[in-house]
Amino acid sequence: MVKRLLFATLMALCAATALAYDFSAVAPSGQTLYYNIVDGHAEVVRSTSSSYVTGDLVIPSTVTYNDVSYTVTSIGSYAFRDCGGLTSVTIPDGVTSIGNSAFSGCSSLTSVTIPDGVTTIGDFAFYGCTGLTSVTIPDGVTSIGNNAFYNVRHIEYHGSATGSPWGAISMNGVTDGDFVFSDTTKHYLLAYLGAGGEVAIPSTVDTIGRGAFSGCRGLTSVTIPDGVTSIGDYAFYNCSGLTSVTISSGVTSIGNYAFGYCSGLTSVTIGSGVTSIGSGAFEYCSGLTSVTIGSGVTSIGSGAFGYCNGLTSVIIPDGVTSIGDAAFYACSGLTSVTIGSGVTSIGSYAFSDCSGLTSVIIPDGVTTIGDYAFYGCNGLTSVTIGSAVTSIGNSAFSGCSGLTEITSKAAFAPMLGYAAMTGVPSTITINIPCGSQLNYSSRWSCFSNFIETSGFSINASSADTTMGTVSILAQPTCSSPTAEVNAVPNDGFRFNHWSDGNSDNPRSLTLTSDTAITAYFVAVIITNEGIADVETLNAKVYSSQGQIVVEGADGNTVWLYDVNGRVLATKHDEYTPLRFDVSVSGSYMIKIGNHAARKVVVLR
Repeated sequence: MVKRLLFATLMALCAATALAYDFSAVAPSGQTLYYNIVDGHAEVVRSTSSSYVTGDLVIPSTVTYNDVSYTVTSIGSYAFRDCGGLTSVTIPDGVTSIGNSAFSGCSSLTSVTIPDGVTTIGDFAFYGCTGLTSVTIPDGVTSIGNNAFYNVRHIEYHGSATGSPWGAISMNGVTDGDFVFSDTTKHYLLAYLGAGGEVAIPSTVDTIGRGAFSGCRGLTSVTIPDGVTSIGDYAFYNCSGLTSVTISSGVTSIGNYAFGYCSGLTSVTIGSGVTSIGSGAFEYCSGLTSVTIGSGVTSIGSGAFGYCNGLTSVIIPDGVTSIGDAAFYACSGLTSVTIGSGVTSIGSYAFSDCSGLTSVIIPDGVTTIGDYAFYGCNGLTSVTIGSAVTSIGNSAFSGCSGLTEITSKAAFAPMLGYAAMTGVPSTITINIPCGSQLNYSSRWSCFSNFIETSGFSINASSADTTMGTVSILAQPTCSSPTAEVNAVPNDGFRFNHWSDGNSDNPRSLTLTSDTAITAYFVAVIITNEGIADVETLNAKVYSSQGQIVVEGADGNTVWLYDVNGRVLATKHDEYTPLRFDVSVSGSYMIKIGNHAARKVVVLR
């Protein structure tokens, strides 16, 4: 009884899996083909003996069955699967669809002609056709299935298929080939099946599609023309030999993982037209040492530069508003980062494990610092937290054991997430705004050394340190917002003015914001001739920016002579100072009234 049941079950399964067909007919090329009648048309289908179809096959445009003629309009799924002896196929004009895996595994197939009437090519249709080196897909094809042309080296297509190009064409194992184009109206670059070297993308292309160059490990250099506006997801993914890429100013978006795993890439300049950098766009570009982010970028995606451990310095422009999660994760070589004033949020893990980072200034526009944002940055010694920050995420600065100072400009202490400061020494200096001691000591109880400051800083510098230096005599405090600076000229020079035009020195400034000021010096190289005589007038004579300046001539007429004694100019002390424009560097003589002449050397 059990044996009979088992036999009946097996027979039922065989019947269920049998490949039925309505009739068979001999093709013009001599092979027997099998057909089903579907909606009054004939479809080529598979039979148990279909795998034995060999040689050069010509599929007829019409077949006759029971004295009725049927137009062949489709090739069914699996119709010629694993026909290893099939060498070429001619498909008639009436065919509109090629089914899933219709020719998959036809390893000897070297030539196929797809007519203009075909609109649909199914999944895996020519998968494993390792001998097929070239296919022309008609423009009318609107749907291309996944892996339909797996390993085909040269494909010409100018249609507008709705199927994913990434799935339709796989380059696994391909070592040489050509460009593949899609959509004549958009000039869409579908794929490049290239052996490598330098590639200049044709100027007609405006879109580089998903995965277009993915896996081209021999590719070393790419020039993207000005007309390209979009670089698709995975476009250059895993092009490990790529060392140089020029992204034109016309590009507006760089897709997700577009250059991911391009380990040979050393430098990248992102044009000003780019507005978004996709997730993982340059992830694992371990050789990348320099990146210039264009001023037009507004967002940096998650993991965009993750694991770029060769990157040493990054400037994030002011236009960027968000730094995505793990954007610079594990960039262990990163020592300097400048975060633009437009950034409002720093994502989770954004700079986590950037162990080389030493100092970070978080701008005033930032409101939230994500979980683990600076986790494990043990090289970090100082952090400035902007005035708008309201929350610091879980473990955001955990493991930052090298920190010696934190400056928080927020009047109300930001909320600390779980373990936000674990590992940071509790005794480090915490600079906080005036009057906020009680608030910080209660909310940041993990620290003990709070110092109230005015919150404003003065940055004073010299325009040319060979001429003079600047010292800060007093910093602003909570009791006095006044800073004092002093310009100290080197020998042969004198202080002239500050960058805001003021000439007081030393100088006191009342700060209402962070302030930067620069001291400018001028050369004064004068001989001893006439010094004592001129100084009785309390006069000053010096050169400045291509002029000889005379101060305090006490109403006397002043003459300018060249070294040969010729009068070059005369002025009367109607106003102070008197200025003589001097066209070239060199020695000149100044005479004030009846007093002795004075020699002035002008350095331009």
